[in-house]
Amino acid sequence: MVRFFRQVDKAEENESKPLLKGKQSTCYGKAKSTFLILFVLAHVVLLGYLVNHWLKSSTTNNNVSETLVPVSRLNSQATTNGDYFKQCAPKVTCDPNAKYRTFNGSCNNLARPNWGAALTPFYRLGNAVFSDGKYEFRLQADGKPLPSARSVGVKLFYAREVPYFDGENNQLLVPWGQFITHDMSFYPDDIRGKSTPIHLDQCFNEDKSKIPPECAYIVKISKDDPTYGKYNVSLFKFVRSLTSANFSCPLVPTTILNKNTHYIDASHIYGSDQLKVNELREFQNGKLRSRIIDGEEYCPQDENSPFAKGPIAVSNVQFLAGDVNANQNVAISLFQNLFLRFHNYVANELQTVNPLWSDETIYQETRRILGAIIQIITYRDYLPILLGDFYMEYFGLNNKTVYDPTLNPAMSQEMTSGAFRAVHNIIPAKFNFISKNYSIIREIEPSTIMQAPDILLGNFDYILRGFMESPGRAPQPSYNNLITNIVFQIPNKNKNSGFDLMSYDIQRGRDNGLPPYNKMRKLCGLEVANTFEDLSDLISKKDIDTLKELYTSVDDIDYLIGALLEKPQNKSMVGPSVACVIADNFYRLKFGDRFFYDVEGHPGSFTKEQIKALEQITFSHIICKTSLLDHLQKETFRFVDSKWLSSIKYSCDLYQFDFSPWKE
Repeated sequence: MVRFFRQVDKAEENESKPLLKGKQSTCYGKAKSTFLILFVLAHVVLLGYLVNHWLKSSTTNNNVSETLVPVSRLNSQATTNGDYFKQCAPKVTCDPNAKYRTFNGSCNNLARPNWGAALTPFYRLGNAVFSDGKYEFRLQADGKPLPSARSVGVKLFYAREVPYFDGENNQLLVPWGQFITHDMSFYPDDIRGKSTPIHLDQCFNEDKSKIPPECAYIVKISKDDPTYGKYNVSLFKFVRSLTSANFSCPLVPTTILNKNTHYIDASHIYGSDQLKVNELREFQNGKLRSRIIDGEEYCPQDENSPFAKGPIAVSNVQFLAGDVNANQNVAISLFQNLFLRFHNYVANELQTVNPLWSDETIYQETRRILGAIIQIITYRDYLPILLGDFYMEYFGLNNKTVYDPTLNPAMSQEMTSGAFRAVHNIIPAKFNFISKNYSIIREIEPSTIMQAPDILLGNFDYILRGFMESPGRAPQPSYNNLITNIVFQIPNKNKNSGFDLMSYDIQRGRDNGLPPYNKMRKLCGLEVANTFEDLSDLISKKDIDTLKELYTSVDDIDYLIGALLEKPQNKSMVGPSVACVIADNFYRLKFGDRFFYDVEGHPGSFTKEQIKALEQITFSHIICKTSLLDHLQKETFRFVDSKWLSSIKYSCDLYQFDFSPWKE
């Protein structure tokens, strides 16, 4: 679409030039008018065909297949999912008549009150795979170590990026995916005091006796690496995940606990423990703490942030929120501040319709409303774009929610460490700052402002408008080069280091004991590959040949690698082994949540009138109430060119929230 519109712009420059000079007869003038009308109509049809052909070719280039590949609803094959609850789970007493969720997610399931709570394990679809059955990275079929994560990424994906735009969706799709991920999942690195320095600089020590044992899991980089070779960067630092053993629960195999609640409940806004919740509350009129900077409302400053002097930039602004990673990148910081503003807006409106409500009631009702709206936008607007209609229908994600207490709603390890990371392939190379007149006034690379959200101050609307007005990155089997080839100087050291998101994602899958790709195929009901050639149903021959060079056996391939190389199916943005894991997770999150917004018949249920009001809300409503943007499309994640399609963008006067169903 971008190319097409640029061609139209050039055509318009010539429209004022006369086709013929001199006087013409009336008859000839009429004939000329008729000819011009037919000429224009013919070209409109031709341009329409060309645009349609271009969009289809983009889709073809992105390896989207229309072939329906069998996929099964998942049944966990893991034998360890109950171990934590039998051996380590705390005893919890629940109030069955409680109207509001607990902050840590406990007591959602009254029969199994620890399910989905913070500090409980990630669910396993298949048993963890470690070489020693406990903790060590899995080995290849011949007993050798797996290939370096960096080598895998370079040989399969380096310089493979194609500059295709997503003709249908804008860049806002990316931060929404990250935003809900941070709601459902967080597991920190295992930083154990001074023996594991936060920057792991000792991994570079030439004296091998001084290298800490944690450095055994670094990502090795070859001397001929196309990016890092010339900087003499020989490794990426990597720290294993914090495990249940850190919480006095030494399970075997290694088990990782989720520090957030597993539910979509806005815990990344409010916190997953009482201490964090209280730290963020104003305790007046139901509001969250905030600060006003140059007339704009922002999250409070986090005075204890460990990232103020980060490895890439020094930051004077560190936002405090329910999500410990609120400052990870400017997109997440933008969303945290946006929803802080929205919380305080809703709190004000509820106080207006119910002036006698207490601070606690306003706060809890507002929290309840925000959690419901995030669920609605995710299932109604985000997931159909990511998964496509086939998987939405097949897994019942469009159905009305009927609570099923036998479903464990926990985030699966295969989801948080594998399938959802594959969606990093749509992270754009640059973020645009776009002004009110829709001109690009600045571009930034996301990698240059990691853990440094200072740039958000004074640029909130520019960045938000940039996400809405920029077409997304088309799905493809690679990450963008600017997030896989970051080079920076180690503070206080005369050495360079780097960061490669793909290497990190591959290594994290190994750290967490993910089953290899072939096992994930089986779990998802796909044909098990007995040879590399059997992968040809979903992976190209060229990629299969490269996989043969990297891995000893078809059974050794990392899940993320296979997931990225799969051809998307059924008009989905992802391949079938990714779609089935994502769909399964969101199925259990929906039907295993007693407090899901449209569940009826329990003390926390919304009224039918309230549900109707909630379902009218789009992300555009939220943007209208929290920024100075105006004239927005109803389908907020869709790319709508403001120059050519402004008629389907509507004034913020039309995006209103009806609070009357909450009036008492």
